[in-house]
Amino acid sequence: MGPDFLIELRVSGDDEYRDERHGVTPEETGMFAHMLEGIVDLIQVSGGIYYDAIETGQFTSMFVPHGMHAPTAGIIKKYTSIPVGVIGGINSPEQMEEIIASGQADYIALGRQSLADPELANKAKAGEEDRIRRCLRCFKCFPGSPEEGYTDLPFTSMELAKHVGACTINPIANLPFDHWEMEPAKSSKKVLIVGGGVAGMEAAIRAFDRGHKVILCEKSDFLGGMLFFTDVDIDKPDLKNFKDVMVRELKSRDIEVRMNTEVNADVIKEIAPDHIILATGSMPSCPPIKGIENAHQSLEAYRGNVVPGKKVVMIGGGLIGSEQGLFLAKTGHEVTVVEMLPRVANEAYGMYREALALEMAKENMTLLENTRCLEIGKDFVKVQLPDGTEQTLEADTVLFALGMKSVPVDELKAAAGDIPVTVVGDAVKPGKVDGATRGGYMAAVEL
Repeated sequence: MGPDFLIELRVSGDDEYRDERHGVTPEETGMFAHMLEGIVDLIQVSGGIYYDAIETGQFTSMFVPHGMHAPTAGIIKKYTSIPVGVIGGINSPEQMEEIIASGQADYIALGRQSLADPELANKAKAGEEDRIRRCLRCFKCFPGSPEEGYTDLPFTSMELAKHVGACTINPIANLPFDHWEMEPAKSSKKVLIVGGGVAGMEAAIRAFDRGHKVILCEKSDFLGGMLFFTDVDIDKPDLKNFKDVMVRELKSRDIEVRMNTEVNADVIKEIAPDHIILATGSMPSCPPIKGIENAHQSLEAYRGNVVPGKKVVMIGGGLIGSEQGLFLAKTGHEVTVVEMLPRVANEAYGMYREALALEMAKENMTLLENTRCLEIGKDFVKVQLPDGTEQTLEADTVLFALGMKSVPVDELKAAAGDIPVTVVGDAVKPGKVDGATRGGYMAAVEL
C-alpha cells in the first residue's frame, strides 16, 4: 500500500466493565496506544462492548449524553503522540469545537450523524448550524442484530442489511435510487399541501426545490403536527431540533404558508392547484372502556390541558404511553403503565427498546403487562392481571394512549374532483416519523 497509506485504529477505550469481568480501563488503552507509535497513524476512540452495546454505551441512545466517550479519549491522549479522535453520538459542531478545544481529542468521527445530515461540515463552515438535521439516536439506521441477541427484530439477518443505513429524519438515506441523478420536474406545477406536520413540510420543501409553486395550508396555529410534544418532553431535544429545522427550512423558501386554514372545496377551488398532497395526519383513538370519560387522552397533558397529579395511571403502554410515562416519571410523578400485550413499547424493537426499558427501570415505573383495563373511575383504575385476578389501582390522574387513527380524507378527495391527489404520512396509516419524512419526500419527487 505504500508508506503514505493512512492506518486508523478503532479502539474501545473503556468497555465499562468494572465488576469481576475486569474490563479494560482508559489508562490501559492509553498505554496500548503508546505502544503503537510509529505503527498506526490515527486512533479513533469508541467505548463499550458490541454484544452489550446499550448498557456499555457502544451505541449511545438518546438517554445518555452526547459525546460520552470524549473524557475517555482525553485520558488516552495523555499517553500517546498519535492523533486521537472520538465518536459517540456527537451531532453538533458546537460540541465538536468544545471537545477539540478542551484537548480531549484531535478530531471528531461521525457515524450515524453522517446519515442524518451528510452536509453537516459544509453547513457548519457556512455558518448555517441551525440548518443541520441532528441525529436522534433512534436506531432506525441500525436497530441491532440477531447476533447481538436482539431476537425481536421483525426481519432476518439477511433482511437487516436492506434496512441498515435508513434514517428517520433524512429520507434520502438508503433510497433505492440516487437522489442526485434524478431528472428535473418536467413542468412546474401549482401544488397544494394540506397539513403542516412533518410529512407536509417535507413534501413542501422538496416540491419547491424541484421547481414547483407550493401552497401549504395548516388548520392550526403552529407547524410540526404531532411533534408539538417535543417542546415539552425532556428526552426529545434532538427531535425538537428536527422539527424546528423543518419549520425554518419551510419559511426560508418562497412557499406560501396559510396558517389557521382548514381546506375545503371552496379553498381548493380558490387555489386551483394542479396537484394536491394530503398530509392531514392522525388523531387519538378512544376505546369503549367503562368510565373512559374519567380519563384524559395522554397528549392533552403535553398540551397543558391536563395537569397530572402525583399518582398517574397510563392506560396503554405502546411507544406513546411508555415514552410519555417516562417523561412524567422523570418530572416527579408516580407512574403505572397498564398494557394488554406481553410487553410495553411492543412496536419498538432492538436497541431502542432496550434503552427505553432500562430508562423506565431507573425511574421505578410500575409496568403491568399482559393486563387488561376493566374500568376507570374518578380516582381509580380496575384491571385484570395475567393470572385472572382483579386489582384496583389508586390514581390522581388517569391518562390513556390507546392508539391513533388516520384523519379521514374522503371528503377532501371528493372535493378535489379531477385534480390528482397523493396521501402521505399518518393520513395513510399512523406510524413513526420515518414514514412521514419518506412519504413526504416521495410524494414531492413523483410530481
